[in-house]
Amino acid sequence: MSGEEPADTALISAVAAGDASAFAALYRRRRADVYRFAFAMSRSPSIAQDVVQEVFLALLESAARYDAAKGSVRAWLLGAARHVVLDRLRAESRWSYEPGAHEEPAVPCTGEEQIFAAQRLARLHAAIVELPFEYRETLALCELAELSYAESAAVLGCPIGTVRSRLHRARALLTAKLGENAAERTAEQPILKTGEVCR
Repeated sequence: MSGEEPADTALISAVAAGDASAFAALYRRRRADVYRFAFAMSRSPSIAQDVVQEVFLALLESAARYDAAKGSVRAWLLGAARHVVLDRLRAESRWSYEPGAHEEPAVPCTGEEQIFAAQRLARLHAAIVELPFEYRETLALCELAELSYAESAAVLGCPIGTVRSRLHRARALLTAKLGENAAERTAEQPILKTGEVCR
C-alpha cells in the first residue's frame, strides 16, 4: 500500500460499497469540518457533536447518492450538516443569540497569548451567533469551511452572486460587532481561519 491517502471521492465510493474502513477513514478526515461548521452555527458543543453523529450515520445510507459533479465530498457533508443544524435550531428555538443560553467552548489556557486568543475566540463566536441566519451560514461556509463561492452556492441552493453579497454583508456586520477599526481590516480580509473553533 502506498503512503498516499485515498481521495474523498474514492472513500465515499467505498463507503457506498459497504467498506467500513473507508467510512472510518472519511469520518476521521472530515468530522472536524462538520463539527466546526455546526459549532459556528449553534455555538453549542453538544449540538455540534450531535450533528456530526447524525451526518455520518446518514452517510452510511446516502453515500451512493453523492454526485461529484455537484461539488466536493466536504461540501456535500456540510450541506447535510446544514440541514441537521437547521432542524436542531428550529427545535430548540436558537434562531437568535440569547446571552447565557449557549455553552462555552472548551479552550485550554496555559499562557498569556492563549488566554487572549481564547477571549478573542469567545467574542468571535458570540458575534457570529448574533448574525442573521443567512449571513451566519454563508460566513461559516466561505470563511470557516473555506468552500468556494460555487460550492457554497450549491450547499445553500442560491446563486453565486447571493453568496458574494451575503458574505460581504456578514463581514461588515461581524466587523462592526467586534468593534474593529475598518482601517485595520478590509472587507475582503478573512475574519475566520480554519481551526479557529477550539475542540
